[in-house]
Amino acid sequence: TDFIPNGRHILLTTNLYITMKQYFAIILTENISDTPEQYLIRDNAGGLFISLCPRNGNTPEQRYALIRRQDDYLMVSLDRILWIEASGSYSIVRLADGRSLTVSFNLSVIKKALPTDDFIRIHRSYIINLKHVESMIGNSLRIGGKLLPIGREYKEAFYDRVVFLGTRKNKGR
Repeated sequence: TDFIPNGRHILLTTNLYITMKQYFAIILTENISDTPEQYLIRDNAGGLFISLCPRNGNTPEQRYALIRRQDDYLMVSLDRILWIEASGSYSIVRLADGRSLTVSFNLSVIKKALPTDDFIRIHRSYIINLKHVESMIGNSLRIGGKLLPIGREYKEAFYDRVVFLGTRKNKGR
């Protein structure tokens, strides 16, 4: 406590806001795998806002998307997105509640904005949310009751993200 004035300790959780007049210390855990790789620090009107960023680089604030509709933006939890499919220069976002939203971005642009721990491209026309995969049948995935094909050039990346248990051999990889 010698280096912290007045013996103030600050417990750093996901987000922390302090004024510039305060001192703070970041105490790392012994297990380095629990420690974030980076800290997002922003000056916020005379104060300092600090966010711990997980190892995948996505900040905690990136768990929602604002999707443009005609007159407004719809706030959607990323966990509610089943898959996103290409439709020309547009993309269709399929939600768990059965709704579909069309956005004016192609899949490449959308893929860059999504967290890589949950979303993976499985076909030139599909990005899926791994949390919603129900089953795999041949070279297709069942998500929300629909079969989506796994493209040949995306198969390896998908197989690297899952563990096969049972009698299936990893042939065709």
